[in-house]
Amino acid sequence: MLELLFLLLPVSVAYGWVMGKHSAKKELKQQQASMNRALTSSVSLLLNNKEEQAFDQLIKYLDDTPSSINNYLTMAQLFRKKGEIDKAISIHEGLLKTEHLELPLQQKETIQLELAQDFLSAGMLERALYALEPMMLSDRADDALTLALHIYEQTREWDEGVKVFLDVPNGQVSSENRQLVSHFYCEIADKTENIKTQKQLYKRALKVNSGCTRSLVSLAKLYMDTNQKQKSREFIITILDNEPSFAPALFNIAPECFVDEFEQTAWLYWLIKDKNITSVTAHNQMADYIVKENGLESGREYIIEHLQQVPSVRGFAKLIELEREFMSNSHFDQLLKLLNRYIELKPNYECKSCGFSSNYFTWRCPACNSWQTMKPLTGLDGI
Repeated sequence: MLELLFLLLPVSVAYGWVMGKHSAKKELKQQQASMNRALTSSVSLLLNNKEEQAFDQLIKYLDDTPSSINNYLTMAQLFRKKGEIDKAISIHEGLLKTEHLELPLQQKETIQLELAQDFLSAGMLERALYALEPMMLSDRADDALTLALHIYEQTREWDEGVKVFLDVPNGQVSSENRQLVSHFYCEIADKTENIKTQKQLYKRALKVNSGCTRSLVSLAKLYMDTNQKQKSREFIITILDNEPSFAPALFNIAPECFVDEFEQTAWLYWLIKDKNITSVTAHNQMADYIVKENGLESGREYIIEHLQQVPSVRGFAKLIELEREFMSNSHFDQLLKLLNRYIELKPNYECKSCGFSSNYFTWRCPACNSWQTMKPLTGLDGI
């Protein structure tokens, strides 16, 4: 009898395993069926514009499956997009406070960032910054820094933005955030009256972001104001080496950096021949120099040649100016007045990020708030 029992034992174990597996499959199918019914019902409600009931149905479904963290996060994003920030906050705070959920560190950091974004969307800036504090030394430090800098940019607290940046490990900061912080330094410098402190701040901006044209231009102006023309020229040349298209924006300070007209003309020649600058302002100034040195006809020929290569309204206005001796005074004045009126109505700068145009140069686009994206216009209406 005992031998028979020993023989039946493996059979019993196998039977139990098969039945258990069958039971688990049945339970899983029932759970999946329940999920499908909930989702089908929610989609149906959404299609019938019954959003409130659809969200309630989805919440009920999600509550039954607390392990589906990604579903919770998606739900919270839907709430935030819909404007129901309080519900999004509840979901994110609930996930972080639920002790029985063993969340991986990376997922916890994602939820913490989403919570900060909730507070930011709700205009609760202090709470958003508080939520970001523990993230500044994490693997998502740069993402947290992006949100924090965005807040300080809104509140124009440039000093606070710099402090947060300095707290983040240097190797974790993206080039985009470095560019933004360099403008924070420049904003602080612009409001500083002490020239020595200004120079230090602009140089810090360059240390953070070597491509910060704003700090180079500001330093060129500062050295020009203190009669250090050689240093000013060095910064202007650096700017044009990095970004030749920026030349038209420098014509209000560059001429003062040169000892005489010959040096200024040599600079123009360098821009046109070596840097291939197509700026109308540069070529018009070169035409004036040619007229002084070689006569009116040579200046006219130079402008005509340039217009054939790069047609522009300002270049045509210059040609009309040089044609004055061949026109009656009344016709000349009328034509030049019309051209100048047209030029006045046209913008000089355009944002390369959003397309906003303006007659005045700003380091930050008034439309999309992007930094250092306003560039001199080129083409027919270019400067």
